[in-house]
Amino acid sequence: MNNPATAHTPQTRPSAATVAGLAAAALVSAVIPAAAGLAFLISLAIHRPLVAVAARRWPWLTGRPAAQPPHRALVGLTAAWGTGLLAAAAVQGAGALTSGPALTSPGGFAARALIALAVEAILAVLTIAWLRRSPAPGPRDRNAHS
Repeated sequence: MNNPATAHTPQTRPSAATVAGLAAAALVSAVIPAAAGLAFLISLAIHRPLVAVAARRWPWLTGRPAAQPPHRALVGLTAAWGTGLLAAAAVQGAGALTSGPALTSPGGFAARALIALAVEAILAVLTIAWLRRSPAPGPRDRNAHS
């Protein structure tokens, strides 16, 4: 007869599929912002800032449907988003690589996700503030960028 006080209770380990899934999710959560950050920075290198492309395609995003923000503001925002997304990816990647057994910890995964979300929220607030601060270009400025 087994005595409940001395019986060994087996620890439940996650299955290999669960560990593999969490590892893949951790890596993907670092790769996606890295790819987006690189896209922003590459767009600067080829002189087609992604924020400017988005502002032309969806003018309502800037809050100025009649006039696009100054080119300098769009370049700055593109650089900020590229750098910020790479930083978020670096934090997530470092966390995924150094967490070891904690990789399967929901708490660790949530912490890395919240850090990335905080970085993106800061970038969104920065974008809104920058666009509100930047004056709309006058007719002479618009002709210079056409």
